[in-house]
Amino acid sequence: MAVKCKELVYTPLNAITFRITGGTKSLIPHELNGVIHALEGPDGIILSVDNTTEIKKIKYKVNFIERTIVGKTIYYDVHMAKRTKSSIFIMPMLGGNKKLFFWDRLFVNAFIETPEEKDCIALLYRWSSDPLFIKFEKALSKFRSFRKKYDPNPYYVLFVFDIPKRYKRNYKLFKEGKYSKFSKTYKIEILDFHDLEIDNEVGQILFQSPKRKKIMEDKLGTILEDDSELLSIINEEETFDLTKYKLNKLI
Repeated sequence: MAVKCKELVYTPLNAITFRITGGTKSLIPHELNGVIHALEGPDGIILSVDNTTEIKKIKYKVNFIERTIVGKTIYYDVHMAKRTKSSIFIMPMLGGNKKLFFWDRLFVNAFIETPEEKDCIALLYRWSSDPLFIKFEKALSKFRSFRKKYDPNPYYVLFVFDIPKRYKRNYKLFKEGKYSKFSKTYKIEILDFHDLEIDNEVGQILFQSPKRKKIMEDKLGTILEDDSELLSIINEEETFDLTKYKLNKLI
């Protein structure tokens, strides 16, 4: 006979998200207009938006909370941010793959603009004293497209790159929300960077999958033209804003 787990289990998923599993049925989500802004346990509020918490020595600013129900299982993903579109579609312009870029450990997000830099590729990382990361920092500074590096605060480091010349057309198309118009070669590079198959969600966006088109039509309640892009155009999330990532005092 299985024993039900009553303790909450906190698991870091990456540099911007951790997951709460285990005895999540004991949690009461506090919602405002359908959006969770706090989680309450038997002893009171355990998490709330705009506060900072620490999970296995990693500090996270709580910006939004998502609940997922699979059968009888409930878990919560707590985010500082979601991956930006730049992280998915622009970061591969720097070459390599996501493993080489510490995607699941220290990488936070990519942007196409900062308050100081325009038309660029900016990568935000959690600062680390890990010798591998120090070596990685030095390697990035050797990139031909490297522009500058600076520390927005003691917790982060931001690397800024020029747009490699051969990708400037694709970069412009990205800013216009024309993902399906990327060159075929670059589409494959994106999938390879993220180790994805063509039928993955990203591949469906790049190659205008009828399956994704139908899902969007059902969600929007309308019929889309055959050549419609299957992802919304970029917004201010693609510009680096430190206030969204700034860690406050622990609750």
